[in-house]
Amino acid sequence: MNTLEKKREEINTIDAQLVSLFEKRMHTVEDIINYKLENNIPILDTGREAENIARTTKLIQDPQLIQYFENWYRYTMQVSKDYQQQIKNAENG
Repeated sequence: MNTLEKKREEINTIDAQLVSLFEKRMHTVEDIINYKLENNIPILDTGREAENIARTTKLIQDPQLIQYFENWYRYTMQVSKDYQQQIKNAENG
């Protein structure tokens, strides 16, 4: 196996981990939206969103990757919000 094949295998392993974490995150998002709906709590909390961005960005060790992480994380949160909205719409449907 050459270097490129080894690195591709490494990416495949990382992607499998990301898939598992994505599913866990989205199931937790579902639990949160259901709790918020049951308790009449507003769905969007922009303060918490900003806190999450700041907190997680500080975890990045490679400064060159901060901007890319922030973009990726903002998109991840948007996907979560879209999923929450779908659940809310189904609940009210």
